[in-house]
Amino acid sequence: MLVSNKLKDLLFLFISTFQFFQILAISRTIPVKDPDNILLTFGSCNRFQGNHLDNIFYPIADIKSDLWIWLGDAAYLDLRIRPLTFVYAGEKIIKERFQAVKNSPAYVHLRNSTEIIGVWDNHDYGLNNAGKNFPHKDMTQQLWLDFIDEPKESPRRKQKGIYESYYIGDSSKIKVILLDVRYFKEETSKWKPKGTDLLGEEQWRWLEEELKGNTAEYVLIGSGIQVLPDDRIIPEHWYAENRDRLIGLIRKYKVSGVVLLSGDVHFAEVMRYPCKEHIGYELYEFTSSGLTHSVNNHVPYAEECLDAVFPETWSKRSERYIGLNFGVLRFSFGKEGEVKYEVRDSESRIVMEKKVKKEDLVYDEGIVDENKECREIQRGKYGRFFGHFGKGLVQGKWAAYAILGILLLLVLIVVGLIVLVVKLIIWVARKLLRLGGIVGDSGKIDKRGKVKTT
Repeated sequence: MLVSNKLKDLLFLFISTFQFFQILAISRTIPVKDPDNILLTFGSCNRFQGNHLDNIFYPIADIKSDLWIWLGDAAYLDLRIRPLTFVYAGEKIIKERFQAVKNSPAYVHLRNSTEIIGVWDNHDYGLNNAGKNFPHKDMTQQLWLDFIDEPKESPRRKQKGIYESYYIGDSSKIKVILLDVRYFKEETSKWKPKGTDLLGEEQWRWLEEELKGNTAEYVLIGSGIQVLPDDRIIPEHWYAENRDRLIGLIRKYKVSGVVLLSGDVHFAEVMRYPCKEHIGYELYEFTSSGLTHSVNNHVPYAEECLDAVFPETWSKRSERYIGLNFGVLRFSFGKEGEVKYEVRDSESRIVMEKKVKKEDLVYDEGIVDENKECREIQRGKYGRFFGHFGKGLVQGKWAAYAILGILLLLVLIVVGLIVLVVKLIIWVARKLLRLGGIVGDSGKIDKRGKVKTT
């Protein structure tokens, strides 16, 4: 009887667990209007404060997409005390700013018309460029999930970090994998100039299972920061080792249809991994960033400057748009299927687009050679950066000369300040020595402050 009761308990536990995961799978499947033509929108960087208005959400809602995907910075929670310097704002201000965005008329219009999912980046995490050492991350995690209307019983409420995955339409259509590049991020510092991991081993194991068990034609992997580029000096991006580990998982499980999505940089971009032999097909990354403020708002001649400092490893100038923007993804399926990326401006006009055929995203084991020489990326990132910048100088690009001139001016200013500090130190030292009545071995100072020779 005792054995029988134990078997019943085990059977009940098994059935309950199965039902739980079945319910969870259903809850993570987002219905669509037309399963043969799925429409998604996405974007990032919404500073709904001061002079920055969020009217762009009206045209986003008018698209009538099946889903809106946040890719970071849905609200700016930290305080900017001077250019490029931010501090933690405190829980009260964080709550107020989340509520201000959530209840703004334009965003309410989007919430009422479109399903919304997403993941955070640094500013809606709580502090610019912060990582795993940010002490308030568990608090902001709950407030962020409140903002996104995550159910109270969701496993996302209990886990460390906000990574999650969804099927769109059904499990054969689109899988969206959202990665948390903040909660576990190893931060850089002067003592540790190069971090080694973004995701943490727990999230890596979860990601591997998500890729291993995928059944969808397309797999969208979303990240708050860009995944592919490694040769851009200023913007945050994935550590190259982590990018290569992700590519290794795609190759290991022969996952077709992967497209990367990202935000953060305040411009839109289409990027492509230059050596498909490392993956088994063409790997693209689509970036949309700058809902309320873009790079051309705060960088004079931004397009020319980006062209001067961004090597062409991942994209060309014509594959970037620097104004306010949001992204639109259109999917069709089957052998003749394709994904179309539209970059739309604040008036919903198409300003850039890219079509990728489904057949170009199908894993082909016959071309895979992970050790194949790939000159575009095997040349060091600094070699690529300075080679591109030097080429711009040779070609007479005025932006390259302007940037070089500014850098030289800054160097001269720094050197000048160092010289002034050294002179000040020497002057103070001499004053101290004179106050002591000593001037080397050459003499002493009389009452009028002049040196008496001996």
